[in-house]
Amino acid sequence: MGINEIPTFITPTELADLTGELVSSITRGIREGRIPADKVNGRWRISTELVFPNARREAERRLIESQRGRGDDGCGACRLVRR
Repeated sequence: MGINEIPTFITPTELADLTGELVSSITRGIREGRIPADKVNGRWRISTELVFPNARREAERRLIESQRGRGDDGCGACRLVRR
């Protein structure tokens, strides 16, 4: 899943899936104030913009860099062959 596919707000379980952490570690981090989150209707919601502040910008930068030097067909191997 790319950063652009991640919703704006996620649950502790979704953050645990993305990071490989335990859900209990995520909820403890929320309770201790290390992970910014808000309760909505009694359930935690985490803003991906706050948790991954540079991820979207970095993903866009990598996408632009990966597209440089590619042929019209977008084939990454084409640029290796053309050198």
